[in-house]
Formats: sequence, structure tokens, C-alpha cells
Amino acid sequence: MRLRSFVSVVVSISLLLIGGCKWMRDDKGIFVDRSDDYVAAREGAPLEVPEDLSALAISDVMAVPPLPPSSGRRVTYEDETPRPEAIFARDEAQGVKIQKLGERRWLLVPQAPDVVWPKVKQFFADNGVGVAEEHPEGGALTTVWLGPADGSAKDVVHLAIRAGREEANVRSGRDRIKVVVEQGIRERTAEVHVRYQNDSVALPSEVALPEASDIDGVELELVSELGSYLASNVGDESVSFVARNISTQTKSELVRTADDRPALRLALDFNRAWAMINQALADAQVPITDVDRTAGIVYAEISDKILNQEGEGWFLKRWLTRDKKSRPVEVRMRDATDAFEVSVSGPGGAAIAADTAEQLLLLIREFAT
Repeated sequence: MRLRSFVSVVVSISLLLIGGCKWMRDDKGIFVDRSDDYVAAREGAPLEVPEDLSALAISDVMAVPPLPPSSGRRVTYEDETPRPEAIFARDEAQGVKIQKLGERRWLLVPQAPDVVWPKVKQFFADNGVGVAEEHPEGGALTTVWLGPADGSAKDVVHLAIRAGREEANVRSGRDRIKVVVEQGIRERTAEVHVRYQNDSVALPSEVALPEASDIDGVELELVSELGSYLASNVGDESVSFVARNISTQTKSELVRTADDRPALRLALDFNRAWAMINQALADAQVPITDVDRTAGIVYAEISDKILNQEGEGWFLKRWLTRDKKSRPVEVRMRDATDAFEVSVSGPGGAAIAADTAEQLLLLIREFAT
């Protein structure tokens, strides 16, 4: 009897302590817990300043930033904060690379365009090549014409041009270079496109970026030299304010379709978009089982491990409900206005969970080049 009474007293005290602790830290206890008050917070009316006072000293020092343009989520969270977009790590070195697709090549630089733009200009200045025309807001520049008087120059630009001309057996004409710096597919990356023109080989094109260089060997030499220069100065983070507009011209954006499904909008031509999707899936180690280029469909297998979901949620819940098996998905390309929309579905176009589709699209964008 004494043991039973003692156990009863212990249990009663424990329940009181548990209840008391909860009472002490709830919204009505001694110590009010306000850690989740912001979930239900609502924006109030703007502060009104009397007419006889100045509003210059008043500013919103804790403004809520807008959603980034890459986010296409439209979900409303009433009782809990939304999870951030998935972040996928890439093991490969984030250096300057020469990318090639068919006859096209470009530099991929792991910095924002407004950081790369001043470096490109400095490259020509360091090599004594003047700039005849530039449009920082569009990331385009054209050098001055380099004539026969420049034949004795020993900088890398003139040497690259002479080497390419000799290989192509071009002995006459003037030379100039066109460069366009664009936003990369991933955030905080830039693409640098180079075109070489010789007025004895072809009538000079005045567009910002011609389809091809007049001598491909010269373009290759110039791309290599410019890439080496950018790689040696990759630590410099100086920003050009006049070129800030380049970073807003995104080539990839997570959007929502008319039926509120996630999609990745790619401002690319079909060949590059198709190659990018296949390359990104391969680099992310997503197994590709089949492809249908005509229909624009890539058949793949995904799992929670690939989508980086193993670290989310309550441990026991994950252990009980986690699907360890791979499941088939279809990555589909659809022609849209001036772009292509990439969506993810199940076999035969069946709908899958929006979060799963969104994570795979984000994975594709992160591994895209």
C-alpha cells in the first residue's frame, strides 16, 4: 500500500509539473512564448506623417523582401512557415568553363553578369584593344577595327587573331570582336559569347551576336584567352552598376502552369534546352531509362535520396513512411512563347505530387550549364 501511494504521489507531482511548465510558457502563462507570433502576423497600415513634419527620416529598416523571381510557389501557409526551396550541392569545381553545343561555344562563369562585365572590358583594355561601341544594359560590346598596322602587337588578343588567320590562310582584311555577356541558367552565373569578324571574309554583321564567327579558329583562340583571364580574376567581386540589368534577364524561371502545376521555363532554343535537360539529369546522377527527342520527353527514375529528402521531417515518420524504391517519371518539354516549359509527370503524363515535381525541376536547374 505504501509503495502504491508513493507511486501515485510521484505520478501526480509529475503531471502537475508538466502542466505547470506548459502553463508557464504558453501565451497566457507567466513567461509568454512569442516565438511563433510572426506566423499569424498581418501587415498594418502605412505610417501617416503629419503634413507639418518631414518624412525623409522615416524608413522601413526591417522590410520583408519580395519573393525571388525564381520561385513559382503559390501555396498559402496558415499555421506553419513554408519550407525553403531545396538546395542541391554540386561536387564539381565551380571554375570558368568552355561549353560547346554543335558549332556553338561559350564561357560559363560562376559569377553574376554585372561582376563579369567589367572584367571583360578590362581584358580588352589590358591588351590594348579599344572598344568602339558598348551597351552595358544588354551586356554587348564591339571592339574597334584592328588593321594591318596592328601586326606587330604582342598581346594575347592580336596573337590569337594572327594564329587563327594563319591557320585559315586569311592574309587580308581588318578584324574586330563582338562579345555578349548574358545571365546564365543558374543564379549568379554568366555566359560570355564571343564572335570574330573579318571584313575580307564576309560582310560585317551589325547585330549584337552573329550566328557564327568568320573564322572559327580565331573564335576558339579568343574564347580560350578570355576564359583564362576571367579564371585568374574570378576572386574579384567588383560590380558594374550600369550592367545590373543583365542579371534580370533570366534564362530559367520556376513558374506555375494554368492548372497550377510547377514548371521550369527555359528561354532557350530547342537544341540547347534538350541538351541541357539530359546533361543536368546525368550530372545529378538521375538514371535516364529512355528518351523521345521528337516528343520532347526524357524518361527517368527518381528516389527520395536523389531528391535530397532524407533530412526532412520527423525521424520516426521518415523511417516509417519513406519510399526507398525508385519510381518512374517523365520530364516533358512543351513549346511556349519565346521559351520552353519543362514539367514533370508520372508514366503516361499522370500527375505526381507537386513538391516532388518542383524538387526535380530545381535539381535540373541547379545542375544545368
